[in-house]
Amino acid sequence: MWSTRLLVLGLVRWLGPVHGYLVRRELDSWRMPGVSEIGAGSIYHALKKLTADGLIEVVATESVDDRPARTTYRITVTGESEFQRLVREKLWDVAQADDPFHTAWSFATVLTPTENAALLRRRAEVLYQRVEAVTMMLAATAPDFVEGAESSFLPAHARALLKRQTDLWNTDAEWCEDTAGRIESGDLALRPDPDAEQAAHWREAIRSERFAEESALWHSVFDEPGPERSFNRSR
Repeated sequence: MWSTRLLVLGLVRWLGPVHGYLVRRELDSWRMPGVSEIGAGSIYHALKKLTADGLIEVVATESVDDRPARTTYRITVTGESEFQRLVREKLWDVAQADDPFHTAWSFATVLTPTENAALLRRRAEVLYQRVEAVTMMLAATAPDFVEGAESSFLPAHARALLKRQTDLWNTDAEWCEDTAGRIESGDLALRPDPDAEQAAHWREAIRSERFAEESALWHSVFDEPGPERSFNRSR
């Protein structure tokens, strides 16, 4: 994945010369509640691929105290150029989030209103717990680097990113609570799946040219090239 590639490349650039174990230790410290960890296998695979692509290079391979040999890496000139390109491209792009909740909610009508409301309230509860965990972490860290207290250091730009994440979680949780309330009050009616006759009618509608045109118009809201894509066109 491009994210693992960028993370590993960036950490070799920042910490290099560095071996994979320290890259893994640093990435572990970047984890947030609810965010999957990047496994050791993915990190070492990325190091090998980046080396094969000429973006990083091996400095040395050595063993200390009969421990398994560790390979030390540093970024190359080509790697620096690719790193700079990736950072700018990914900050510029506004990508669609691949959230499994969106897919599952498409079929929410197979559940009862009571179960839907309960699931939404549970989701809100988990999201608020994550907000609380990150807020406590921010309170326990400092934006300034002090020798001897490295573990408590969290740079200002990382603190701002965590604030963005808690804002997103809060918004999601509030939507869940609001939607659960609408379901319970009857304001949002989750109708049952169509019967056989309705399904047959819908299949015919899907085949029509008008349906295809309206679908294309709807997708253009998200897919139409706009200012956010001009970075790629200008390269």
